[in-house]
Amino acid sequence: MRRIRLNQIKKNEPTTFEFTKSDVTTGVELDGATLTVLDKDGNTIDSWTSVKNQPHVIKRLVVGETYILREEFAPYGYLKATDVEFTVKDTADVQKVEMKDEVPKALLIINKKGQFLDNVTLVDNLKGTVEHIFEYITGSLTKITFEIYAAGDIKAADGVSADYYKANELIGTITTDENGIAQMGDLPVGKYYVKEVETAHGYVLDSEPRYVDLSYRDQDTPVVTYDEDWQNNRQKVSVNVLKKGKDTERVLEGATFGLFAAEDIVSASGKVLIEADEIIELKATDASGQIKFIADLPVDGKYYVKELYAPDSFVNTEEKKEFTFEYGDEKEPLMVYNFTFEDEPTTVEITKSDLTTGKELPGAHLKVTDKDGNVIDEWTSTEEAHVIKELVVGKTYTLTETKPADGYVTAESIEFSIENTAEVQKQEMFDDVTKVKISKTDITGDVEIPGAKLTILDKDDQVVESWISTSEPHYVEKLPIGKYTLREEQAPKGFILSNDVTFEVADTGEVQMVAMKG
Repeated sequence: MRRIRLNQIKKNEPTTFEFTKSDVTTGVELDGATLTVLDKDGNTIDSWTSVKNQPHVIKRLVVGETYILREEFAPYGYLKATDVEFTVKDTADVQKVEMKDEVPKALLIINKKGQFLDNVTLVDNLKGTVEHIFEYITGSLTKITFEIYAAGDIKAADGVSADYYKANELIGTITTDENGIAQMGDLPVGKYYVKEVETAHGYVLDSEPRYVDLSYRDQDTPVVTYDEDWQNNRQKVSVNVLKKGKDTERVLEGATFGLFAAEDIVSASGKVLIEADEIIELKATDASGQIKFIADLPVDGKYYVKELYAPDSFVNTEEKKEFTFEYGDEKEPLMVYNFTFEDEPTTVEITKSDLTTGKELPGAHLKVTDKDGNVIDEWTSTEEAHVIKELVVGKTYTLTETKPADGYVTAESIEFSIENTAEVQKQEMFDDVTKVKISKTDITGDVEIPGAKLTILDKDDQVVESWISTSEPHYVEKLPIGKYTLREEQAPKGFILSNDVTFEVADTGEVQMVAMKG
């Protein structure tokens, strides 16, 4: 049975309560909260939904009893409030109970990561040379600075108070600490974007804005948190080589280059991973004369590129070009280093000379062949030395005289090897002349007979030389190799004309003897 207190009967007026729902900060009354009043036994006395500026009224609550005002569902943008206990007083005045809702806050946490040199892996190159692949570990990046902006208008949850922030308004700046963490708390819930404005040495600025949704989640989440790892890319390097012929635009395929460490390369812990002058990568130029080294080099290291082997027919200058991979503009993901190397072809100068005078001898037919007998070049000598370019370094060639100049003897072939030098490599082949002694003797062949007019005719009966015999044999040089006729045009007194004598000048530098008797 419900108890009725005497004072209520006497006054004949029921108790009256007004319940309001408001913002804890602004005091503005709120729409949309679902509220319930419970007695001490948990029985529901009344339920309703709050209406702004319209307090909810309950009458006839029992004087002296304690009740609970409970929020079942908070308005959008608010946290569910804790229960409010109230006790009914013995008064006819309106008793007021106010429940205030708090708004959640937002917390932005950025954990910034980067890569640090840790180790190298050795990989066998196709040429049998070991290459080095750098390995990295991920660690925290300090002193990276961010700016926080409102992605749109961020308004108070009550819809009445002034906006917190306008769209694109700068809210604040944060910087990563020694653990790589940057954070900003006590933010109004909403949508934001983050710009990285300063990055760590050796890394590329993450210039694209990152959007972060810190919007209202639900009535039971007092702190809306964004906590993510963001990683910066290391600034990388592109090392490119162009190989050309010296003073030409001709590109050269097949030149082998090495990429070397110019100083010790150490890991994040200080361990030496590659020693100075150790090769990092080995590559050969392609059909366009180019190389792009792919090694992911650590920033601030000193390196050099060196030609190890020249293309066939060219000289290796062993030139090296040094560079320091310096950290560039933080917005640039790639630092480019371009190097052009020029090689000179091998040059061989071949001289065909008279053995006696040392002068250039024109008219000799010559050729150069490789070790397999393939003809590399062939020509007829002139008064100038013959030049051959682009013979292969280290290979052996043969210089052969296929036909001597008229009046000369075929020289012996010469073998020569090509050295790795840009200097002119000279080869000289000497030719000796043919030598013929012609005697005019009596029938015994023992006594030279002077006074005979003698003539040498070639195979076409053309006069080559005429003379009058003496008491000594006649000496003739530079008769071209071949067949001749010795003819007596006029006999000495007391002698008759002798018959013609045919003879052949052989391919030899020895003196050849021809005799006419009678």
